Amino acid sequence: MASKSDLSGIVQAGRGLGAPLMADPSVLKRLEEVAGLPLVPGTLNVRLPHALERDGSWRYVPATDVAPDWQARTGQSGYFIASVLIEGRFRGLAFQAVEPEGMGYPADQIELFSESHLRSELGLGDGDAIEIAIQPEVGA
Repeated sequence: MASKSDLSGIVQAGRGLGAPLMADPSVLKRLEEVAGLPLVPGTLNVRLPHALERDGSWRYVPATDVAPDWQARTGQSGYFIASVLIEGRFRGLAFQAVEPEGMGYPADQIELFSESHLRSELGLGDGDAIEIAIQPEVGA
């Protein structure tokens, strides 16, 4: 039986913003510090079957913690993040961006950072199912 902190969703195409933004070495370094692991540039977009219900496993990170001008670059004021295990074997970080009304960030979407290129490692294409387990924070 899946626990409350297990998520499943469907892989979908994103806007293609993650990899170019993460091409900035200072941004990649800062995101790796936040994630607590090395990251492959880019994100994997996952659509959940319903709006995300965040519990105490999720924490908020303001955009200024990534870079002073991050909100101007992305239109996102911050992120709710949680450590995850993807398909039972890949460490990662799930996040949901906070954007102004009308920007189009769906309440039933999360994105994943990972130490592995998930599409390649798992043979994923748009429309494929994926399982994500929320992990407790170290020291929590």
